[in-house]
Amino acid sequence: MKIPWKLKSFIFGWIDLLNAPRILYFLQKHVTKRSSVGILRISTIWEDHKEFLTKYGATSFIFEFGAGKTLAQNLFLSDIVGKQLVVDLNDMMDFKLVDNVREQIHQSLALQSEVKIDSLKALSQYGIDYRAPYDAAQTDLQDKSIDACISTNTLEHIPKEDIISIFYELHRILKDNGIVSAKIDYTDHYAHTDKTISLLNYLKFDEHVWKRYNHACHYQNRLRHYEYVEIFRKCGYVVQEEELVYAESSIPTELFEVFRGKDETWKATAAHIILKKAD
Repeated sequence: MKIPWKLKSFIFGWIDLLNAPRILYFLQKHVTKRSSVGILRISTIWEDHKEFLTKYGATSFIFEFGAGKTLAQNLFLSDIVGKQLVVDLNDMMDFKLVDNVREQIHQSLALQSEVKIDSLKALSQYGIDYRAPYDAAQTDLQDKSIDACISTNTLEHIPKEDIISIFYELHRILKDNGIVSAKIDYTDHYAHTDKTISLLNYLKFDEHVWKRYNHACHYQNRLRHYEYVEIFRKCGYVVQEEELVYAESSIPTELFEVFRGKDETWKATAAHIILKKAD
């Protein structure tokens, strides 16, 4: 569905004003259809997480924050991961969507279990423990208890200060040989539904102007790749592996002046980062 970005921002502003995130979930499910998942093929994002979890032997117990509504990624990983603690700041999971995804993945991959997912108990048959609301910066997990944390297109929606808190907590609960596998979307999310603007459109605005368009129900922190790397370093991690994507060929000319002297990775539109604890 094509929506002019300023109109979409206006709608988000009203959702904030009414403090009614359920309105947003309803619109995504029934109007824009952005919550509905039709799996024509397995996502490369899921496959990438699977590859690195397997490579680093991190498949016993994994943690994910920002799980979303369908848990498709978690169901895909359930065949190789023993236990998953899947959390979200808000309770967004939709059992109907989850079971629809289960059926599709089962047809593609023959999941170990064919149990219909209509409750948390049924979900546990796949080794998935879903909890929401749940603050990833204050978990109830023991020190060095998880093999890995995975995050998919969630970090860009979290304020910098909260990211720091979350990654300090992950450092506590992550085993010494564990990993963080993080996918980050560096694009202006308004460009996802308004193809008339650049993927980096939101970088044109100073902070004062951007506040008019950046709403709590659709928050975007606008951090660039080099800023994330610095956050991770300060929280006690080293980048083990990284892959950057540069998908915008028509970068607004004024941005070159805005980022003069900055690391060239400011132009990245996505990244997959593998982190380990620093020695």
